[in-house]
Amino acid sequence: MMEQYLALKAQADDCLLFYRMGDFFELFFDDAKAAAQTLDIALTSRGVHGDEPIPMCGVPVHSAESYLARLIKAGHRVAIAEQVETPEEAKVRAKREGTPVSKALVARDIVRFVTAGTLTEEALLEPRRANILAAVCEVRGMCGVASIDISTGRMELEECAPDALSATLARIGPSELVAPEEWGDAPDGAIPRPRHDFTSDEGQARLCKIHGVATLDGLGDFTRPMLAAAGGLVAYLDHVGRGTLPLLLPPVARAGGVMLAMDEATRASLEILVSQQGSRAGSLVAAIDRCSTGAGARQLAADLAAPLTDVTQIEARLALVGWLHRDPLLRNDLRAALRSLPDIGRALGRIVAGRGSPRDLGQVRDGLAEARTIREHLAALPDRPALLDALLPDLAGHGALVDLMQRALVPAPPTERQSGGYIAAGYDAALDELRQISGNARRAIAALEAKYRDETGISALKIKHNGVLGYFIEVPARHADALMAQDSGFTHRQTMAGAVRFNSLSLHEEATRIAEAGGHALAAEEAHFEDLVERVAANRETIAATADALARIDVSASHAERAAEGDWARPAIVDDTVLRIEGGRHPVVEAALASSGERFVANDCTLTPDDRLWLIGGPNMGGKSTFLRQNALIVLLAQAGAFVPASAATVGICDRLFSRVGASDNLARGRSTFMVEMVETAAILAQASERSFVILDEVGRGTSTYDGLALAWAVVEAVHETNRCRCLFATHYHELGRLAETCDALSLHHVRAREWKGDLVLLHELAEGAADRSYGLAVARLAGVPPMVVKRAKSVLDRLEKGRAQTGGLAAGLGELPLFAAAAAEAEEECDHLRERLRSLDIDTLSPREALDLLYDLKRDAGESEL
Repeated sequence: MMEQYLALKAQADDCLLFYRMGDFFELFFDDAKAAAQTLDIALTSRGVHGDEPIPMCGVPVHSAESYLARLIKAGHRVAIAEQVETPEEAKVRAKREGTPVSKALVARDIVRFVTAGTLTEEALLEPRRANILAAVCEVRGMCGVASIDISTGRMELEECAPDALSATLARIGPSELVAPEEWGDAPDGAIPRPRHDFTSDEGQARLCKIHGVATLDGLGDFTRPMLAAAGGLVAYLDHVGRGTLPLLLPPVARAGGVMLAMDEATRASLEILVSQQGSRAGSLVAAIDRCSTGAGARQLAADLAAPLTDVTQIEARLALVGWLHRDPLLRNDLRAALRSLPDIGRALGRIVAGRGSPRDLGQVRDGLAEARTIREHLAALPDRPALLDALLPDLAGHGALVDLMQRALVPAPPTERQSGGYIAAGYDAALDELRQISGNARRAIAALEAKYRDETGISALKIKHNGVLGYFIEVPARHADALMAQDSGFTHRQTMAGAVRFNSLSLHEEATRIAEAGGHALAAEEAHFEDLVERVAANRETIAATADALARIDVSASHAERAAEGDWARPAIVDDTVLRIEGGRHPVVEAALASSGERFVANDCTLTPDDRLWLIGGPNMGGKSTFLRQNALIVLLAQAGAFVPASAATVGICDRLFSRVGASDNLARGRSTFMVEMVETAAILAQASERSFVILDEVGRGTSTYDGLALAWAVVEAVHETNRCRCLFATHYHELGRLAETCDALSLHHVRAREWKGDLVLLHELAEGAADRSYGLAVARLAGVPPMVVKRAKSVLDRLEKGRAQTGGLAAGLGELPLFAAAAAEAEEECDHLRERLRSLDIDTLSPREALDLLYDLKRDAGESEL
């Protein structure tokens, strides 16, 4: 057995090997140690290898999916080694090979590799998240990218420049990535695969064979880098499936320029699909998702990841959203119908991949039937949007298949097909007869049991069944002697503690009838199952189109529902370089505030060719970063075809969206916080065009004051003069306000704040003009910085401002300041003064009014001391 295991392990590469032994998958050696630690299960040992005990652990086959999910989530890959013959077949083979039957070992083989990007099982996938596998390679200076969600079969091919590869992969968000081995520029974490798999000729040949065509011209215009990446992707799928490919729909070529471009830093900053903490909660998609189906939620995420740049396409989406928004009753009925839909796309994926169940067939049947009902309802309505008219044909055309499956399958088919029972009565007369024979035989068993009780006078006699002995007669041990007699008609089979088991000729005949009828019935059901699978697979493309159409309708209904909830507006999309937003809000922050009963303060934003760069000042926590991000998200939502959180909005199409907000480092790549900031700023200055929208926050704050101010000054000038894009630039450098004198398209703005009785009041309102000051000390006090430190900072600030005014030097006059310890001593003296006043009080003699007046005096003294 160990020889067989080690041979299979050699084929498993770096995967954990699940080795089937009876009802368990066993793991050995280092695999066992890794799995036991990840799964928190017992690590034992069995046998000896090299004079050392062999570590071993195992998981039950019937619950293996839950363990696989945990292993995949932890970053492992798993190879499944199944028994590919029965023990009886192993014995026959042993005889044929001249091997002792007693040493016959059941043959095993790796039937599948389970990896993060190749999951199809319902229990291993998140319903509302796509699971993408991608392959990348470089051909003649361009990178080819092939991606697929094998749970639904949607495959896309594209190419990009090498310096845009990280942004492309950030948009796709693959769970698993493969690349040619020994490629020096391969992305981090990519699984190396043989280089000969990544050739354009190989990719073209594989795609032609899969889709049964002589040329790919009818499927799209694919470049050599695209085809090379497709070749590597399909070769990897063939490897992990051990020759069985999953559902692969005809590939779609993505052309550059049709999507709003965003780099990896921008996606992370705007928290589009995941929050900064790495979870869906707190992200944009979580705040707006009102989809009724998992497929709709996956389509919504895809839309947000790749907003459009074509006005016609965006307006088509908005028209459908607006149509549903205007009719709440229609929207509610439609969403109720969508909620009853199964996940047709993923059920189809499992069926085509050979991992389908009767339940998957039932889901396809029920989903297609409901799609037909939805189509009939929508087609009868007047004034339908053009996009809906384009989608309706995809919801029809499955009548014959649905009718067949409704006749063939029971209303609620089981997940497992080994026990049968999923083919409906009346579909196959021969199958019905076999079931009747089996049912009658079971009744005959019950009658036989009653007969034996009467003949023997043993009321405790029972006819039982198990997987080893089949049917047998069991009596208590005290009654066994009567059945042991030679003329009793019973044959002894087994003696147990307290019971004895027998057989009889009549029982054997009935058991044979049951077994034969049951076996034939299961074989008949299996044949019908395979026939239905073939029929579904033959219609895979039209079924997938139905699933896609339903997902698009679901997304539109979701947008309409979210707009109705939050009083969102339909944006006007124009082919111009303007951005006008009235009463704009941040969708995620607004939702968070609403949950606590607070109100979000809305703000306007108007950027035009003559006023395209806003310089925004004001205190920390005043809402500058929120204002920047909310306008970027409004642009993103509008170009994705959604209503936006605003009273009104006019969005000029953006080609690129950039966000440089927040501080972070990348120590793994040797980059400090300031280095990351400069790299991201450099990318913006190199790529932003007049049609781009840029938000920048606190550029230059990561270095010395003079360096930072100089960099910020130069960046603002470059954005204004060279890039000429729409830009919101938040800063604490008041000196930048002087740029309004020389930059015609730059205007000054600030977030409002007030100090009231020593406390900072943040108004979160945007106003025109420069900020009067930064309120840094007030924010520090609000954050809980000790009063002694705030007082010292104020002394330093006063001297800095005085020195700068008198001598021009930023640090002039600081040498005259007392040391921190001296300042602290002064504060301590003032504090001691208060203590002395408290110690001198005769509390027992104070009247209530005197005590209250004293408290006011002490508070006033303390406030003056702090200031």
